[in-house]
Amino acid sequence: MLENFLVDEAKKKLEFFRNIDYYLKKIKQILRTIDPEGRVFLFGSTGRGENVLASDIDVLILTELAPSSVIATLRKEGFDEIFEFHVVDSRRFKIYCNYVKDLKEV
Repeated sequence: MLENFLVDEAKKKLEFFRNIDYYLKKIKQILRTIDPEGRVFLFGSTGRGENVLASDIDVLILTELAPSSVIATLRKEGFDEIFEFHVVDSRRFKIYCNYVKDLKEV
């Protein structure tokens, strides 16, 4: 039933929000297996502690690897669409830093 699905999805999101530090560290561990120099940042409403149940989790990943490869690796490890991955190289990272003021490195 639709109601059960929605309740299950809400519980799943709450799990991620309540344990965000654990999941961010896990993302960093996975990233480091494919790019030892990669960096992970949290930003957006979750980073500011203003998230609501409809929020996603904005994660900025600094790496020189192809974004599609990094995202595919994370999705394969179970990080689904609640995580909005922004995979950028060092040039684009500088642009993000000009516009996103609440970057928190993991």
